[in-house]
Amino acid sequence: MRDNKTPSDEPVYLISVAARMCGLHPQTLRLYERLGLIQPHRVGNSKRLYSEADIARLRRIQRLTQQMGVNLAGVEIILRLLERIEQMNREMSEVVAQTNMRILQLIHEHNLPVDPQVLLIRFERYEDDLD
Repeated sequence: MRDNKTPSDEPVYLISVAARMCGLHPQTLRLYERLGLIQPHRVGNSKRLYSEADIARLRRIQRLTQQMGVNLAGVEIILRLLERIEQMNREMSEVVAQTNMRILQLIHEHNLPVDPQVLLIRFERYEDDLD
């Protein structure tokens, strides 16, 4: 299930529209694709369609390069690390949820006189500010 803050993966924007939305030239989007920084949905051999998630990624790349002075090789590394962090956030969130369910189950099974809120694990996701 997606939350409302997560951009859609539905490919809807032609390259010219996506470029205009980000204030970039279509050639820049093609370069980013050749470098593997963005992977638009392909229709046939030539038509590229970009999603809201792609637009968000393009804006992130733009912020890294234009505002923070990161070169494209650095952008690739940063994006890969942020994807790994997001994957680890999801995995950790699942482990915490399962562990908390087990804690509640044990408290109930053994009728322990314990406030569950004292024992439950809290997990704060890492959120970057590159958007």
